[in-house]
Amino acid sequence: MLEKLYLGHFKSFEGAELELGQLTLIVGTNASGKSNLRDALRVLHGVGLGYPLAEILGEKYGPGGILTWRGIRGGAREAATFGHTQFRIDCWLNQAYYSITIDLSNPATGPKLANEWLYAGQTYLWDSSPEDDPVDQHNEHALRVRFPRGGSHRGHGPVSNYALNRPVLTQIAEGREHAAAKKVGDSVIEVLQSIRFLDLDPDAMRVPSQPGQVILGDRGENLSSVLQAICNDTQRRLTLLEWLRALTPMDAVDFEFIPDFSGRVLLHLVESSGARVSAVSASDGTLRFLALIAALLSPDSGRIYFFEEFDNGIHPTRLHLLLQLVQQVCKQEAVQVIGTTHNPAMLAFLEEDALNHALLVYRHDASGSRVRKIADLPDLREILKTQDLGRLHATGWLENAAIFSEPDDDDADTEEVG
Repeated sequence: MLEKLYLGHFKSFEGAELELGQLTLIVGTNASGKSNLRDALRVLHGVGLGYPLAEILGEKYGPGGILTWRGIRGGAREAATFGHTQFRIDCWLNQAYYSITIDLSNPATGPKLANEWLYAGQTYLWDSSPEDDPVDQHNEHALRVRFPRGGSHRGHGPVSNYALNRPVLTQIAEGREHAAAKKVGDSVIEVLQSIRFLDLDPDAMRVPSQPGQVILGDRGENLSSVLQAICNDTQRRLTLLEWLRALTPMDAVDFEFIPDFSGRVLLHLVESSGARVSAVSASDGTLRFLALIAALLSPDSGRIYFFEEFDNGIHPTRLHLLLQLVQQVCKQEAVQVIGTTHNPAMLAFLEEDALNHALLVYRHDASGSRVRKIADLPDLREILKTQDLGRLHATGWLENAAIFSEPDDDDADTEEVG
């Protein structure tokens, strides 16, 4: 699980630290910076996939000119905060601490590494700038990385050179040396690779898919075949039907997956009357709900999900059921969900742990985006005894409380993590 992120001079964030839970709900006004958090996670995902820096920030094309990766919004040109030529992203996960700093100062040569390290606990496994054993970065064509002293060796630890255009994390993973660093690095890569970004499109979910295609596409592609695979487990099929009846007015009693002439299947919802509603006719909200659950229940998909507006299409009277379901699945399936919403009512239905990890993204004057844990706003617990959290959000109280409770020194809560 991703436990914490730090963003330094990344897009609208001068310096922000975020603690993440098994379910982290992110709220904020339009243009507050919520989507920039998604971009930061996409950078980390690109690192895990082993892409060069230029492709992580830009685009990647596969054989035949097929676009296989969309870069972050604005590309390398807008990745760093205005007035800065570098940005830094750190992440904490499973006792490991990984950091990458990317330099954008030369548009002609493209992005390159400025700094990178991997720690296990308090001990570095490799570091391009360890404080207790500095590295002379005299090679302008490579990033020089220090490894710790081995065994009874005294003096400096060994140094290796790595290409500037790719993350060191994946370069080490491809090598045969440094077994300890490679083992921890591989586990970090596995987590970063498992991040998924779902921007569900009902039109994509209405397209038939081939049985055996069990990975849900980012727009909801392969929904029918993914659900078919889930429904092969009788208990999960019954559970899915129960959730569907709870969140929609449909009296669904079964799923059918009807093949076409090419063998591709299309989902049909069977109601108690015998009527069958195909995915082509099902409502957008029903399809979005089914895709969300298909992603979380599918063992062949990711383990960390980022949903933008994941309550979109769900009727307000069903929001509490949606959140109950997501929180239940997170615990049962050991998945992590990070989601943005503009709906203030969502906050009112959070369980205690999720409330403690709910985040507010906001801007204060021209100082860029900031992040606060909602639970840490002053007097919040006392106020919630008489006020609804969703209503507080709808009236702008959260942003006002965050701004007025900031310390006099605006830099105090944006101090970089060491």
